[in-house]
Amino acid sequence: MHFRPTHFTWLFIFIVLLDSVVGASDLSGFRMVTKPMILIALLAYFGNNGKHLLQSTYYLTLSALFFSLLGDVFLMFDNPSNHYFVFGLVSFLFAHILYCVIFLLRRASRNSLDFGLILLLFLAYGTTLFIMLEANLGPLRLPVAIYILAILAMAVTSYGRRKKVNAISFNLIFLGALFFIVSDTILALNKFMFDIPWSSLTVMGTYATAQFLIVKGLLFENPKEN
Repeated sequence: MHFRPTHFTWLFIFIVLLDSVVGASDLSGFRMVTKPMILIALLAYFGNNGKHLLQSTYYLTLSALFFSLLGDVFLMFDNPSNHYFVFGLVSFLFAHILYCVIFLLRRASRNSLDFGLILLLFLAYGTTLFIMLEANLGPLRLPVAIYILAILAMAVTSYGRRKKVNAISFNLIFLGALFFIVSDTILALNKFMFDIPWSSLTVMGTYATAQFLIVKGLLFENPKEN
């Protein structure tokens, strides 16, 4: 089924809102259906509309979305032993690595002051976040450290596309990367430090926005000719 971009946007918003309502109500058992629907919808949309892209970009993106879907499913089964949390973390780690590869396909020169500043800012943010979390991580210290590096690498490589793609594609994907960091930061703080009111809604809202913006940005990708 082929959806026009505007129609899909409204459908996607509906799915995210439905998942939010289900998650905040006594119908939370239905999240086994509504939460995976978010990534399934993006997979179907990108699968139908991304065939004009480079074949490598197309299949790598489908793979990244698939690993994200796996991560969503694993995190629904999170328990005190943290096994499913680790499985979810690894799934999203693979997704971020794939996004890094996708973004590196359109990398511009990294010998610029603004790229260096962005790199330093993200490193400072990641270091600060890890220091805040470290005392409560226990055996998850190494997996969380690796994951933080991966998501920061994803954000940095998304910025590295700035002079190789059109402004719409760059802005959508870089903004999506920032939303991803916000989502995972809220998730980490809520899990390891203190309860955040409405954390489930804010995590899923920012996460869904991140994935949507990245998918839309890739569909708008139009590399400049040198």
